[in-house]
Order: sequence, then C-alpha cells, then structure tokens
Amino acid sequence: MGSELTLDLPPSATPIGVAELTIAATLYAPADFDEHDVRVLVCWPGGSYGRDYWDIRLPGRDGYSFAEHMTARGFVVIAADPLGVGDSGRPDDGTLCTYDALADAAHGAVQLIRARLTDGTLSAQLPPIAGPRIIGVGHSMGGGLVVLQQSRWASYDGIGVLGYTHGAKARAVPSGDDAARRATAIEQAKGFWGDQWEAGYGIVDKAAHQNWLNGPDAPVDIVTADNANAVMWAAEPYVDALHVGFTAAHAARVTTPVMLAFGEFDIAERPRDEAAFYERSDDITVFVLPGSYHCHNFQVGRVRLWDRLGAWATE
Repeated sequence: MGSELTLDLPPSATPIGVAELTIAATLYAPADFDEHDVRVLVCWPGGSYGRDYWDIRLPGRDGYSFAEHMTARGFVVIAADPLGVGDSGRPDDGTLCTYDALADAAHGAVQLIRARLTDGTLSAQLPPIAGPRIIGVGHSMGGGLVVLQQSRWASYDGIGVLGYTHGAKARAVPSGDDAARRATAIEQAKGFWGDQWEAGYGIVDKAAHQNWLNGPDAPVDIVTADNANAVMWAAEPYVDALHVGFTAAHAARVTTPVMLAFGEFDIAERPRDEAAFYERSDDITVFVLPGSYHCHNFQVGRVRLWDRLGAWATE
C-alpha cells in the first residue's frame, strides 16, 4: 500500500495570483533498496485519469499495478495528480490551469520531493537519500506534461513519455497559421468536454472513447471499471495538447535521455517518427508494445512495457 503525500507548492510554482495550492501524491516504497543508488519514478496520469492509474486494482484480477511491479524491482514510485486534477489544488479560474501552469506546479512538487528525499522527511518508509536519480514518467496528457516540465525546468534526470504524440496532430492540421491551429484545438477540446466546457473543469465520459483507450475487444469488467473511475481535470491543458506545434516546440528543447513508448494501436500514426521531435537529446529509446491500445496499464502485455521502462531507467 502507498502512503499519501501533500506537497505544498511555493507561490513561484502556482499560476499568477494564486497561492496555497498543493499537489496530491501517493508514495510506494520498495521493501529493500540500495540507498546509494535510488531510482525514483515520479508518475503523472493522462487526461480523465488520476494518480491511481499507476496502482490499478481490479476485483478478481491481479498484476495491474505499475507501482506494485516497479517497487518489487527496487524503484521508489510516486504517483501524483497534476494541478487542477483529482485531489490536487484547483484554481477557481480554470483558465489559469494551462499546460504550462501544470508543468510549473509539477516542477515545484519535484523540487520538494528531491529536497525531502535528501533530508529524510518525505516518508517514514525512507531514510535520507543523497543524490536520488529522479525520472519523470507520464502517460498521454501526463506525457506531454513531463515534456513541458523538462523543457521549462529540466526537473528530471530523464523522462519516460508514454502514449503522447507530437506528430499525429501535426499531420492532422497542416496550416502554418498559429491562430488557426489554436482555434482548431479549441474546437477539438470542446468535443471532449461538451456542456462542461464553460465551467473550465469537468469529468470526461470515457465510454465514448473505449475503442482507442482499451480496444474494441477489451474485457467488459475492465471497461466498466475504467469508465467508472474518471476524475476532474481542467479543460485548458486539452487545448494546449491539441494545439499543433505547441508541445513539439518543447520537445525540441529536451536534452536529457528520453524513452518513448506506444501501443501498437495507439494514437501515434507513426510512433517511430516521434524521436525526431527530440532533436537536442542524444539518447532516445523508442518502444512499441505489440497488441496494445492507448491505456497500456490495462493491456495484456503491460508487464513488457514496465520491464523495458525499468531497464531503461537503470541504464
């Protein structure tokens, strides 16, 4: 079981004019580890998901918890809700909760994690850890989040970007007019949010998206559990994620090692082409999980991806 963390953000990590916000997280510690070589995975969920995406528990099914699997391999796993998501702090004005704001808040949280790991105050389960290696891991919208965070702040020693594409959106809207691309992104985002759009926050109905989230032949109990477990998200980051070229510009500024992972039937049209967006990184790994759809942690082959990510994070 994990232990709950409340990470109080400094004003510099919150949207302008907003203070006293927190990031909610859950820490999972391994039973044994080498305190001189500690690897920490800070994990961010995708749109409509909360941090429990990294610790999936299904009645009658075992082996769906990423956190359980990775702590057994000796990793410290910290699953976090982004700003405005789930149990984390939420500005009253949803328009403040942009993708950049999520990245700044995530950086503030990681600064706290790093400092409290070092002085031993993060968790009673962990001793003081000097020089932890911290890897940012994000799925879907969370993947875009770690890219922005790394571009803006270089928070991590490396990033794992799972199921987030810069390329497919760029091919979908070839116009060079940035205003037109932004307008298109707004219309696409409204399609997810429907009547909740004006409120700035809402809960996306995942039932309409299950064919690409988990696949048309996913077991009924998995689909039912997934549909029932949607959390509050801000609408604004969806616009930024769908805005052609927005996250790609950030990917081009990442200099640390990057692991990119996709399902065979994921949202990236040509997943192997994604490496080209990280033009300043000289250490890029691309992994495609056979038979998988977008939500890798629900897929039959999920352990193959987890083990590849673990091997990459210890290289």
